[in-house]
Amino acid sequence: MNKIAFILYSLEGGGVERMTLHLAEGFLNKGYVVDLLVIQLKGEYVQDIPDGINIIDLNKSNLRSSVGAIRSYLKAEKPDTIISAKDYINSVVLLANLLSGTKTKTIVSCRVNLTEQARREPSFNKVKRSVSLLYRFATHIVGVSQGVADDIQRISKVPSKRVHVIYNPVVTPALMQKGAEKVEHPWFSNEYQVAVTVGRLHIQKDYQTLLQSMSYIEKKNSAFRLIIVGDGPEREQLIEQAHQLKVDHLVDFIGFRSNPYPYMKKAKLFVLSSAWEGFGNVLVEALAMGTPIVSTDCPSGPAEILDDGRYGRLVTVGAENQLAEAMLATLESHPPEQELKERANQFSLEHCLDAYERLLLNK
Repeated sequence: MNKIAFILYSLEGGGVERMTLHLAEGFLNKGYVVDLLVIQLKGEYVQDIPDGINIIDLNKSNLRSSVGAIRSYLKAEKPDTIISAKDYINSVVLLANLLSGTKTKTIVSCRVNLTEQARREPSFNKVKRSVSLLYRFATHIVGVSQGVADDIQRISKVPSKRVHVIYNPVVTPALMQKGAEKVEHPWFSNEYQVAVTVGRLHIQKDYQTLLQSMSYIEKKNSAFRLIIVGDGPEREQLIEQAHQLKVDHLVDFIGFRSNPYPYMKKAKLFVLSSAWEGFGNVLVEALAMGTPIVSTDCPSGPAEILDDGRYGRLVTVGAENQLAEAMLATLESHPPEQELKERANQFSLEHCLDAYERLLLNK
């Protein structure tokens, strides 16, 4: 029986953590033995770890100090494959595997356009250097979008035959069940037209531009409201910006929600204002809820998910007036709900598992 190991830094709320748990549960249901290594066993998703997955808490204070523990695990447990995500973890796993001297197959999954991230956050240039040095030792490299795969291939110089595109396993039965749950908010009434966005309050999501767009929208549509689901380091700054722009009465920062999907489902519109992405899980989740979408055409993922605008309007990154106009236009005209849901099904757990299994079995 094949044994697969997944590794995460922690189980704090995020798309990578959620997608990894989906994959791990999928392989468990297929009859694989599944281990989940965590550097620190903490976070909102600890309670969501599926029964039957073996938890290995490395209990390290930081990623660098975990190299020895990962090496020891590989030597002792000898999994057939270890799958990691996020470039800084990938490099550590590849180093630990080299030091272990085992024949463990390594699949590293890249979830963000690293060149764009390093341009915006110069500290990530260190990650780029480790990618260029260590990714050659990976058995397979997976990009969650074509843009991410192309970017990582350019950085690593790994032959293209070892770089694959596998979209995230976003649509699951559990997602649809969670979307059907009830949610209460005073703005979900006939009086208002509510847009929702979901994501970490971080520079990557460019909520500054989204808030600026609200000033424009208020002049055109006084019934428009925005609910921001998520938490992060920019929370206080964004709340202050909303106050300075005099749109704080139009925007509600409701914080992190382990189940944001009923908010997506009840909204008239879902908006993604990101400066960069790796894929954009929330766009697929919104499609699955049948909610119309407006997104920035950022690198990488949204244009692929929305088929160059067929399933949702795409706008220029940082263009607040263009973003506002697209949101207002989408309230008036958008693809049918069923068409959006059918598009979401192309990003299902089953498709993702099949693609990964082909790599596991060298098909």
